[in-house]
Amino acid sequence: MKAVLGVVRRRRTISRYLDAHDARKLHLGAGENVLPGWLNTDLHDYGRRDLAYLDVRKRFPLPDESFDVVFSEHMLEHLTYAEGQHCLRECRRVLRSGGRVRIATPSLERLARLYDGGGLQERYVRWAVETLAPELEAPLPGAVVNNFFRSWGHHFIYDPQTLRHALEAAGFVDVAEGAVGELEGHLTEEPELNRYETIVLEARRP
Repeated sequence: MKAVLGVVRRRRTISRYLDAHDARKLHLGAGENVLPGWLNTDLHDYGRRDLAYLDVRKRFPLPDESFDVVFSEHMLEHLTYAEGQHCLRECRRVLRSGGRVRIATPSLERLARLYDGGGLQERYVRWAVETLAPELEAPLPGAVVNNFFRSWGHHFIYDPQTLRHALEAAGFVDVAEGAVGELEGHLTEEPELNRYETIVLEARRP
C-alpha cells in the first residue's frame, strides 16, 4: 500500500510541476538538497512532499523532450557504468532539443593526485579521514582512495575523459568542463575541498 501511495503522490508531484513551469529543470538524486523551482527527485523521499521518488536505473516517469535542464550531483558514482549509461540516455530522452545536462561527480583524477602531496591535497586527506572515515586513523592517501571506492555505495568513479565519453555515447554534444557553482557544494562545510574532489561536465542535447 505504501508503494502504491508513493506512486500516486509522485504522479501528482510531477503533474503539478509540469503544469506550473514552462522552463523545466530536473534534479536527480537531490537527497536533502531540494532546489527551488526544480523537480527534485531521489531514490528515497526522506518524508518530504517536495521530493518525488525516481529510480534512475529505470525509465524515468517523465515525457519525452519535456525539460530544459537536468542536474545531478554526486549520484552517478553510485551506479555501475552500464546503469550510468542508461541514466544518461534517459536524461537525453527527457531533454528538449538544445537542453543541457550538468553532472557533478567525484574525480578519479583528483583522487590520484592525492599522492602528489601539497597543501590542498594533504588538507583533503586529513579532512576525509577525520570527517568521513575516522576508523582509518592514519591520514594517508591510500586509506582515502580505498575508502572512496568501497564506501557510500559507490560503484564507478569517473575521470573527466571517461565521463566525457559516457556523455557522448549517450548522444550528447558540446561536452565541456565546468566549475563547481551554486548548485553544488552542500555535501561538505568545506567548499574548497568539495571543489577539489568534484568534477563538473556539461553537455547539450542536439
